[in-house]
Amino acid sequence: MENTQYAFSVASIRVKESSLFGQTEMEQLLAVPTYTAALSFLSEHGWEIPAERTETNTILRRELLRTWDFLCEIAPDISVLYPLILRKDYHNLKAGIKSSLSGFDVNMYFMSPSTISHELMVDAITRRQFDILPEPFAAVGEEAYDALVRTSDGQLADILIDCAALNDILSRAKATRNKLVTDLSELYCAAANMKTAIRAARTGKNEEFLQRALSECGTLEKKVLVTEAARGFEPLMAYLAGTVYSAGAALVSESPAAFEKWCDDEGIALLERTKYEFFGPEPLIAYYFSKEAEIKNVRILLAAKENKLPADKVRQRLRRLYV
Repeated sequence: MENTQYAFSVASIRVKESSLFGQTEMEQLLAVPTYTAALSFLSEHGWEIPAERTETNTILRRELLRTWDFLCEIAPDISVLYPLILRKDYHNLKAGIKSSLSGFDVNMYFMSPSTISHELMVDAITRRQFDILPEPFAAVGEEAYDALVRTSDGQLADILIDCAALNDILSRAKATRNKLVTDLSELYCAAANMKTAIRAARTGKNEEFLQRALSECGTLEKKVLVTEAARGFEPLMAYLAGTVYSAGAALVSESPAAFEKWCDDEGIALLERTKYEFFGPEPLIAYYFSKEAEIKNVRILLAAKENKLPADKVRQRLRRLYV
């Protein structure tokens, strides 16, 4: 049965999609001569740019939050998109714990949007009352905090939270029963596992470390990933060459940035099937994911303007676009 409750939402998204940047807009932005001119271009195309000069991160964060707020307004059930932003919650938990133990403001490095309010996260960390957070944040927050206090091992705290994040993302994605959310979450988690396994193989980590650091996912066998990474970089790459991620894995040796671009482009490719969907949450999911890709491209272009980078070098880093 068609999910007609999304009819109005999808109609709203179709209007919004017309304002997404395509290749033409990216080339125009690439051609403007200065950072200030780039901000003017963004303002002319609907971005909210403050009158005073503002740092790039603030501008991009505001644009993504504006996108999320719009989706919250029109979505019958915004929780279907939660797996796409959960990584920001876990980043906030990790950054908040480390900041609190280092004497910095707990929310100094927080990201948005998130499923848990920044106020609640700050309260849990500053009062060390992780039980006020929903599970599995409460348990892993307490465990990571204790690990840092007892051992000062930042890497251990990282892998505890990162692995919990991947498991939670996949679990919640499956609970949505939405194939697009599941596929996007699987791609993200598989990529994270690959990056962790490759770093571990290069630094000679053992199987015990890898068992704790890697999560289960459907497209990579954790047992094999652990075994081959523990054997070394070459055996691991041989295994990855036989998976659906062979093209991406080959880029890791070339450049981590190239691998990140490949992952983003693969995600955009998954959205293609939503262009003719008119009922259901898929167009909303596609709009949010494509807006994230647009913002990544704008970040690259603004950095290029500030650092006077050549256009050809910049084009190599730009993400694939949905429109």
